[in-house]
Amino acid sequence: MSATFARKSATARTLPVPVRTRPPRVMPAPHPHGLAPGELVKLHHSLAESLSAETGVICQFIAPESGAGTEHVVYDLAYISAAWLGKRVLFVNGTGMQFDPMDQFAPRRDDPLLGHEDGLEDAESQITRVVGLNLYQMTMPSLRGALDFAPTLKHIPEFLARLRNAFDLVVIAAPAASDAPMGVLLSRFVDGNVLVLEAGRTRVPVAMELRNSLSASGGTVVGAVLTRYRNAAPRWLRRWL
Repeated sequence: MSATFARKSATARTLPVPVRTRPPRVMPAPHPHGLAPGELVKLHHSLAESLSAETGVICQFIAPESGAGTEHVVYDLAYISAAWLGKRVLFVNGTGMQFDPMDQFAPRRDDPLLGHEDGLEDAESQITRVVGLNLYQMTMPSLRGALDFAPTLKHIPEFLARLRNAFDLVVIAAPAASDAPMGVLLSRFVDGNVLVLEAGRTRVPVAMELRNSLSASGGTVVGAVLTRYRNAAPRWLRRWL
């Protein structure tokens, strides 16, 4: 009896001791967007309430003009959703899908983009996982312009369907509408679109024009995110305002 008890005590001493750890912190971006982690959590829940799907939810974030911090907002939202809320999330960085105005005068390429007819198989194979998290990331291929994207567009529904089955949430950082039309073209294939507006810089007519363009393209606009907003009121005073 005593020998058995001694063996149990020795075994207990060799077991790992649980250690309380705080949730991982969001890494500061090179260009801070001004959204606190708590605001990103609220954004996640707002999207979950606004968008419903039988499988995974796909949401696109798009700014009317470059420099609004879309890429950083979307990545930090994906990080929070995976690290704090336990979701399986895919961050899709499409900000590199630039459009060359001279593309309309360029000859149509004979070979398929990236060696495949739909131009998305290679991009999907490049999905990587952030160590220790259910956070995955993928970079959309850099397209020369509309001529490259046109044959790819017809394969988008099938491509997104595969992502829905693999992830709880897919968030896409689209290129600014002033840089490329890809975000507007993709808008009808996702569950919802969120406008990314920079405080003090994005003009209301510009934001309204983008919203109307997304709606005219068959996309659904579910809200807007205001970046780099600065409140001059002290924190202790804000709760009374």
